[in-house]
Amino acid sequence: MKYSKHILFIVFCFGFQIVMSQSLRKADVEFENKNYMVAAKMYEQVFPKIKDKDEILETAYKIGECYRLINRYNKANTWYKKAVDRRYKENDVQFKYALTLMMAEEYKLADKMLKQYMNTRPSEELKEMAKLKMKSCSFALKSTDSARFTARNLQEINTRANDFAPTTVKEKIVFTSSRYTRDSVTYRITGDGFENLYETRFDRETELFTKADLLNGAINSDINNGTLVFDPKRNIGYFMQCNGLSGKDKNCNIYVSEFNEQDNIWIRPEIFQHNSKEYSSGHPALSPDGNTLYFVSNNPEGLGGTDIWVCSRSDDNASWSKPENLGEPINTFLDEMFPYMFDNSALYFSSNGHIGYGGLDIYLAERNDSVFNEPENMQKPFNSSADDFGIVFVNGRSGLFSSNKIGGVGQDDLYYFAARGVHISAAGRVTNNETGKAVENTLVILTDHTGISDTVTTDEDGKYQFNLLKQEMGYYMVSVKDDYLNPQKRTFSTNGINQDIILSSANGYDLDFALTRIEKGKEYNIKNIYYDLDKYFLRPESVTELDNVINILNNNPEICIQINSHTDVRAPDNYNVVLSNNRAKSVVDYLVSKEIDTARLSWQGWGETKLAIPNAQTEEEHQANRRTTFTIVNYEQLHLGEKAVFHQQTVERVEKQQAQKRGVEEPTINGVYFRLQIAAAHKPCNTKIFAKIKDAFPETETYCSRYPDSFYKYTVGYFLFLDQAEAMKSKIDALGYNSFIVAYKNGQRITINEALKEIKN
Repeated sequence: MKYSKHILFIVFCFGFQIVMSQSLRKADVEFENKNYMVAAKMYEQVFPKIKDKDEILETAYKIGECYRLINRYNKANTWYKKAVDRRYKENDVQFKYALTLMMAEEYKLADKMLKQYMNTRPSEELKEMAKLKMKSCSFALKSTDSARFTARNLQEINTRANDFAPTTVKEKIVFTSSRYTRDSVTYRITGDGFENLYETRFDRETELFTKADLLNGAINSDINNGTLVFDPKRNIGYFMQCNGLSGKDKNCNIYVSEFNEQDNIWIRPEIFQHNSKEYSSGHPALSPDGNTLYFVSNNPEGLGGTDIWVCSRSDDNASWSKPENLGEPINTFLDEMFPYMFDNSALYFSSNGHIGYGGLDIYLAERNDSVFNEPENMQKPFNSSADDFGIVFVNGRSGLFSSNKIGGVGQDDLYYFAARGVHISAAGRVTNNETGKAVENTLVILTDHTGISDTVTTDEDGKYQFNLLKQEMGYYMVSVKDDYLNPQKRTFSTNGINQDIILSSANGYDLDFALTRIEKGKEYNIKNIYYDLDKYFLRPESVTELDNVINILNNNPEICIQINSHTDVRAPDNYNVVLSNNRAKSVVDYLVSKEIDTARLSWQGWGETKLAIPNAQTEEEHQANRRTTFTIVNYEQLHLGEKAVFHQQTVERVEKQQAQKRGVEEPTINGVYFRLQIAAAHKPCNTKIFAKIKDAFPETETYCSRYPDSFYKYTVGYFLFLDQAEAMKSKIDALGYNSFIVAYKNGQRITINEALKEIKN
């Protein structure tokens, strides 16, 4: 019996080995056929069952190769590491591992791998490549983010597939996508659909791009189509099409299609004059006049990899000249791709053959007559450690580009960039004029010169702040509290401000308010009212202070006041009464001369009957008794009790509006963690956006916060590890969202790669 069991076990193991070997052979076939996504999945399924050490290393290396070749660099990095850690002998594994480490911003470790690779005595070409990548590691470690531009993921149109190579066609944005449609067939090399051209528009009301639609007409075939450039003067599009219109060719070429703007239809394309069945051409770009065409080709006569070539014509009817290689300093022995011209002053393109961050970077080469200068790396936010390419300008200050940086909605994603606006805020404090204490729940209203207003309330410290003020704009500001006199408005301007600033008293902007409380029967002192001895005519220096009284009356049109004049005791009583009465009337006469309604004014001379300091001895004490004041005489008619109720209701409404603008703020949590961003909008937070998530995952946290770029960003969940966030992303996207992963450290957003390095450390 025992012998029979032993035989069965041997047969089982032998059969298992046969099945495993067959699975590996099938995966190898897919790998050789360049069906890398299919091969990677097959290798991963069988990998845990492999016992032989050499096969383990070989399979780990091949999985890394699969993911590298389809630009899944994060996954490739994981599998190369398995091979390197187990001392896989393939002589280029350290170099390829270094490339994926650079994509993960692990520049120090990448440099170490490259130095180890140099000890393997590679070929001269590979040695030069390794030296270039070592220089790139040094460049990346010293590089800093650009403060001039911001970039955001266009998650409203990106999908889990590849979305890239944007271009402008009239008022639309056209881009390439491998997203699935109802008729999509899986492209076995990438595991996505075949690439086609889509169009979208910018909605100025929402400040977002609209849902993407396939281009109408015959421009999209059943195979791969993309990277369009449009000639608006001739209504002609040049684009790259692979495998020919029949789908049987093995290379890519440029095709030309006419655009019927009236019917919004693209006419059946024809192959471009300069084409070949021996090598590929694509990524067309045009000069502004449409008479110079730049394109990319792996023509063997080039400098290596793919190069940028150029041809020209004199007019519409002329043939295109024979293409010429742009040569150095543009082209290198590696790959140059996705050329673009916004104007004639410079050429933009992507390359992995110049010093950069890791994968493809976007470069700018200024034009000097017919010669291009040494290319400049455009740095962050245009470039990252991943592949960054396909830039296009909408105007001189904004545009789009593509990147497969980690954490996006899909693989290649579209990003919108814009010149970074200056962050201008206005802040101040509201206090009681007499006590100096904070006055909370004051309404502060800010109005710009176009008439657009915003309102905030003061906190318990009397502080307020307005954010996101516009440049080159004039503003005025008032404060309102139910039982206080409204002070004079504050005016200021943001003209000439070109750096981040908080406009406040600390920076020379007096935006503080000192409020005077309304009290029944209270005499409010009017300082610095002077008369000549025994005279009742106002002296010139008294006018300035009375102008403040005029401002109070104008800013508080409901109040009626009585002007009170008092004397000291150093004259007969009757004389002082007459003198003070005349002095009070002179103040009223001045106020009336400044168009204050007489119905709101009265006066009273009190002589020496209401001394501020009885038994005054010094001249200062006598001066304190010689004072002018005003009293609010219609206190009961102001209905302050009713106003207090209305004011509180207004405060609550404003605070609710402000809370809606802020949304449910993301809490500040210490440490590194991840969330999913599911949407971004310029309009205040709308909790309905979370509805499907709340139904499916009721325990999951949801937040909506306003960011300095003025977008309200909707985020979901709290994950300590990237794979947790990726797993939740799949579930949320299945509900119809286009989410992407964002990373935080101590409540502040950081890049995914920065977060992974923090976790690793």
